[in-house]
Amino acid sequence: MPLRLTVLSLEGLENIAAHKYKPGKYTPLDNLLNPFWLRLAEALPRWLAPNLVTLLGFLPLVVTFALAWAVAPFFDSAPPRWLAFLTTAALYFYQTMDALDGKQARRLGYSTPLGQLFDHGCDCLTCLSQHSAGAMILLPGASLWTVFGMSALQSGFFMAQWQEYHTGVLRTSFGPVGVTETQLVLMLGALLAGVAGPEAVQATFSASMDVPWMAASLTCGQVCIQGWILFCSVLIVICLFKTLAHVHAEKGVAGLLSSLKDLLPVLVLNSLLPAWNPSLLATAPREVCLLTALLFFYLTAQVILFSMARMPFPVLQPMLLPYAALVWISWTLPSWTYPVLVTVTTVTGLWVLLWLTSVIEELKAKLNIFAFSTAKPGAAKQSAAEPVKAAPEAPAAAVAGSEVKRRGRQSSPAPKAPAKAA
Repeated sequence: MPLRLTVLSLEGLENIAAHKYKPGKYTPLDNLLNPFWLRLAEALPRWLAPNLVTLLGFLPLVVTFALAWAVAPFFDSAPPRWLAFLTTAALYFYQTMDALDGKQARRLGYSTPLGQLFDHGCDCLTCLSQHSAGAMILLPGASLWTVFGMSALQSGFFMAQWQEYHTGVLRTSFGPVGVTETQLVLMLGALLAGVAGPEAVQATFSASMDVPWMAASLTCGQVCIQGWILFCSVLIVICLFKTLAHVHAEKGVAGLLSSLKDLLPVLVLNSLLPAWNPSLLATAPREVCLLTALLFFYLTAQVILFSMARMPFPVLQPMLLPYAALVWISWTLPSWTYPVLVTVTTVTGLWVLLWLTSVIEELKAKLNIFAFSTAKPGAAKQSAAEPVKAAPEAPAAAVAGSEVKRRGRQSSPAPKAPAKAA
């Protein structure tokens, strides 16, 4: 029997079955692109499960992440033209498929909480690949600023899910700037890097420059990374105060303290980043980023899940202990650090995979759905002569009229409703 964890309580499973996703608002760019996305969604085959749409969009970014690691393991080498163009295409394909998965789910009547978890979980994992794409262009090198750039992005994603946990609404934008706009900027950067070529990119972003806020000189790419960190920090602060104001109005001081308590694991993780031995960051920056991103994903996925289940988010996170121990080892036993880093990263990845597969199995059993098929589990027992009846296709006008924020999927309130395959 496969090893499984018990993550959700019976009450939590009932809450998930009745969960309804509440999206944020569109940005002007979303409104501009939405008719195009709707037409593409109508062209998708009806046998293509929404989670498969998500997965297909996610996989090319895994490939470009691995290629960028091979080409520039220390974030200091400009990409060849083919990799820059390939990254541009992968980012665009991911953005498009991320826009279509929810539309496909609503078109077929297979929207479920598992779709929301899978969609937003893949979005969280792509933060690592998108950070890699940005660093491939800016060339910040194997420095602490590179790791901070990744943690700023992951922290911002966590804060958006934390806000939904306490307000019930997932906001993916502030004013006219949102996820779509930032992805577009990254795509344009990768495209320009391909047009300009590696020599021009290397000369531009590796150039040294003096800045008034630092005693030492920085490269142009490091200054850009600092600008990115500032941008993410501003959005995080806005998210923080808006959420706290909402919680205080709804639940008073007690609720305010409880919501702040949920931020402790991410604060601890971010506070450990500057404690790494610089010599390790100089020799294994991508390995440190990968381990850190896995922990960010684990924390964020828990917030997503327990928000739907209306269960407490666990403040005590044992997975942070090996990370803290590894930071300490980087100073006390530097010769042992790299093999221990690889070991801890592998174990962390396996634990997160076990946790994730356990959650998926729990949701599949509760919602009576498959992960990557629109068929119902009971349909497998039917004879081949009795095809499974699909949900009637909604007209394009109805899909457009009921359209919600593309990065989430409205969940079916009744567990017996036609389910999106998980």
